[in-house]
Amino acid sequence: MNRALVLLCVSQVVGSLGLAAGAASGPLLAELITGSAASGSVAMGALVAGSAVSGPAAAWVMRRGGRMYGILACYLAAALGAAIAVFSPQWGMAALLIGSVLLGAGTTGVMLGRYVAADVAAREKVARSIGIAVGAVTIGAVVGPLLLGPLGPVASALGFAPETALHLLAVVVFPIAALIGLGLRGQTTPVVEPPRTDHPVRVSGRVRPLAVLGIGNLSMVALMGAAPNHLQHHGAGLDLVGVVMAVHIGAMFGFAPLSAALAARLGAQRLALVAMVGMAALMLLGLLSGNLVVDLVLLVLVALLWNAHLISGSMWLIEVTPEPLRPRAEGLGEFAMGAAGAAGSLVIAGVMVAIGGLVALCLALAALNAVAAVLLFTGRRSGAAAPDLPVSTEDNQEVAWEPTNR
Repeated sequence: MNRALVLLCVSQVVGSLGLAAGAASGPLLAELITGSAASGSVAMGALVAGSAVSGPAAAWVMRRGGRMYGILACYLAAALGAAIAVFSPQWGMAALLIGSVLLGAGTTGVMLGRYVAADVAAREKVARSIGIAVGAVTIGAVVGPLLLGPLGPVASALGFAPETALHLLAVVVFPIAALIGLGLRGQTTPVVEPPRTDHPVRVSGRVRPLAVLGIGNLSMVALMGAAPNHLQHHGAGLDLVGVVMAVHIGAMFGFAPLSAALAARLGAQRLALVAMVGMAALMLLGLLSGNLVVDLVLLVLVALLWNAHLISGSMWLIEVTPEPLRPRAEGLGEFAMGAAGAAGSLVIAGVMVAIGGLVALCLALAALNAVAAVLLFTGRRSGAAAPDLPVSTEDNQEVAWEPTNR
């Protein structure tokens, strides 16, 4: 493993400790403030909306200062958001939503690390490098939620609600991750965009990988946003909720080396199809929800398939995007994931949980994935071109390129 990848992984581990604040604590804080479990989906929606907005913003910073500066900006914004959320029990739901939006940038920062990993890897090791970088997130992602119970008394001793414990942790770890990431300045390929011309260009092939990223994230975020409150209502305390969410989040990233190996063997497009069909079938397990073992199995397997969406969609996006345009495509990928996750949490999860709890939500997600698989893959060969996606007129140049990263 080269030095740049090692340093990236260390930054990923530290930054991922802060991810649990929004995922595990956000819905609990929302219910504490409003008294309604339905508001948990609103908090989760604000988090992923923040990740959606911060994707293009990070891409803008990367084009001007380099890849790592975009990630560092995300980490600092997330630390500010966590600080605001800490005071939300006193300041109200608006403060939690503002804090959650900013905290969503932390998710973007951690997730953009996979593209840095691809950038510093040799051409034949891109899948492996992405798998290692995403897999490194497992350590922080597992440890973070496990600290929900133990850090509760610490938060109380400092005068804050126990549910804010992970947000206090995020205030500390995101700036540390940013400092570690500074060591990667200049170690990635410089971002050099093509010069402007008089005619806009359309680069084909990116719609389907963006859809894969979006639908996978929508499914995972919708279920994840409903899970903490669902578990609490079935008798789970904060410690148990933290353990279950730690297992789920750990599985989200821990399966990355497996997904990367499958993507290298099957190809990104075939793995994307397997992931989408598998997600549709798996959601039917939600019909048996209410039993802790079933809920845990469901969350772990959803995490595995989300990881397959992430790795396959990311590799597919890299394959079809000219290197000069990759920062824009990466920003679009994060936007697609965040926007779809926000829709899943705010619209699908909120409505379905209110109608029929987790069972109704799982049925809706099963139908969505089945329909998406048909629309994206039926009638197309695996190598068929997707509809064109317009590129900003700033790109305005026909680019001759090979589908490689280096």
